[in-house]
This record gives sequence, C-alpha cells and structure tokens, in this order.
Amino acid sequence: MASMKSITIQDVAQDTGLSTATVSRALNQPHLVKDDTLALVRESVARLDYKPNIGGRLLAKRRSGKTICFLFSNRPFAHTIHARVLQGSADEADAEQACVLYATCKYSPADPPSGINVPPILATRGLIDGIVAAGTNYANIIPVLENIGLPYVVFGTNLIAGDDTVVAHSVYIDDEGGGFQATRHLLDLGHAKIRFVGDISLPWYRRRYLGYARAMAEAGLTCEPPTGSRFAGEMEMGSKAVNDLLANGGSFTALFVAGDEAAIGAIRALRSRGLTVPDDVSVVGFNDDESARFSEPQLTTVCVPKEEAGSECVKMLQRLIANPDDPVEPVVLPTKLIERESTSRK
Repeated sequence: MASMKSITIQDVAQDTGLSTATVSRALNQPHLVKDDTLALVRESVARLDYKPNIGGRLLAKRRSGKTICFLFSNRPFAHTIHARVLQGSADEADAEQACVLYATCKYSPADPPSGINVPPILATRGLIDGIVAAGTNYANIIPVLENIGLPYVVFGTNLIAGDDTVVAHSVYIDDEGGGFQATRHLLDLGHAKIRFVGDISLPWYRRRYLGYARAMAEAGLTCEPPTGSRFAGEMEMGSKAVNDLLANGGSFTALFVAGDEAAIGAIRALRSRGLTVPDDVSVVGFNDDESARFSEPQLTTVCVPKEEAGSECVKMLQRLIANPDDPVEPVVLPTKLIERESTSRK
C-alpha cells in the first residue's frame, strides 16, 4: 500500500494563502504574529494534520540570538572579493549577537530548481532563522530559496540572470556608477581614446560597460565596443584584450579594465609591447583588490565596499526575520575612485 504524502509547511502556506515565512513564524514565534493570522495557521495545521519538528522548535526557543546561514555558491571562500563580503557579514552578525553558519552549494544554471542540492541543514526546521545567499548565483536558485520557507537575502551583484532580474531582497554594488567614475576620471585627464576591457556576458561587467558608455556619450565621444573574454581567467583576459587591440590596429591612450586582475594582465601585455603605464597608456581597474596596491605601477581603481555589502546583507536579513511580510527594496552601495600611479594627464 502506498504511503500517504507527508504534509509540509508549504502545504500549510498554500492552504492559508500566507507565505511560508509567515507560517514558519507563526509556528516558531507565535508571540510576534497577529491573532487572526495565528488562528488561521493553527486551524490549517489541525485540519491538515501537519506535524512540526518539535525538537527543532524547542532548540530555537533555547537560543538567545538568531542563527544565519551564509550560503556560498560556486566560488571558493578565499576569493578576494567574496571573502571580504563574508567577513562583513560575520562582523555585522557578531555585533547583533547572531550566530553565522557557513555552507556551500555548487550547481549550474542548467539545473532545474528541484535538482539543486542545498545543504541539509537548511531543511532542518528550527535551526536556521535566515539565509544570506552569496558567491555567484543563477536565477534558478531563487525558487529554491523561496521553497525553503525562510527569510533570505541575495548578494545581487553576482546574480547571473538572463534578463538582469533585480531581486527585491538583495544588496548590489553600483557597478554602473563605478564604470562612469572610472571613465570620467580618464576623460578629466584629457583622454578621448578610451577602450573598455571586460566580458559583458557577465552582468557585473555589463553594468560597468554601461557606465563607460554613459560617460563617453555625455562627453560627445565615440563609445567603442567592449573587448575581452573571461573564459581563460581574469589576468589572461586583460593580457589577451590588449594584444588583440594592438594586433587589430586599435588606437587608444587609456584603458578602463573592469577588474583589477585583468588590469594587471593588461599592464603586463602593454609592457611586453614596449609601452609604459601611465606615460603611453593610462589604466584604471575595478574592485580595489590587494593586488592593486602592490602592482607596478600601483593601480588606479574603483573601490568596491565589500565588507559593507556583507554587513548590509545581514542588516536586511534581520529586518526580514523581524517583519517577513514588510516590503524590502534592494540596496545599492556606491563606489569610490582611488587614484594611484597608473593614470596620468594626456
């Protein structure tokens, strides 16, 4: 005889017309839920014979603070940018007396949501209060996060979606604004022949290119097409882009290279061709990695607020945990140009 399907929190949510986050809150923190909502959930639980994980609920009640899962997808923890986003999240959680658990998830954009294997701890009711989804994610992770039924926030800068979808519960870096700053800096130095290096098949490069294009258009100058493919790696992208531009007779006095490692690769390629930076070609990078300060020459770049991004993810998540049904707008963090030695007046 076939076994009956067990009732899940998603079934209760569908039955009541509430979000899974609200149902979860009614079960685990009933004192924070309106009386009519609580009555609706309890009536549905009784009628559907839903059996919550009592052990998990008791464990949750024993905790003095919240527990956040930092879900790191498709990137190594040691990545120069994402490690600092993680650090910012950890510092903010510590300030809020919250506990952070770290987990990883690897999947591809071709995987159906049902085929993405998230860490089992996320399905253990009562252990986790919310999720920060960082690393590099694809659009197919969103329905997975929704189905878990916990509040979540996405580090949206590295969310790869075909239509550049903006997720409401997300924190972004102002890549376009940073691209505009970098290009405007070169224009202010008197450069008019500026080329963009970056793989615009990836959304963060695409947004930086839009900033470049806007600055060039406002200056009444020709916006050249982008060059560069990240397939072989960041540094190789910069080196190959320079070699391709020079081989094709490209004329330029400045490069906006939309990543610091790629910018260092570009500088090495220029040097191998007998060109000096910044005397012959000025170069601006993006991110302000550690390598930017130790390159030769030191790299002028756009500083990305990495730790602040992690901190804002946790702040937004705490608001969602406290008020899961309140509307939350995406947060966009500004960038800052850092002038060093790789740019000079034309």
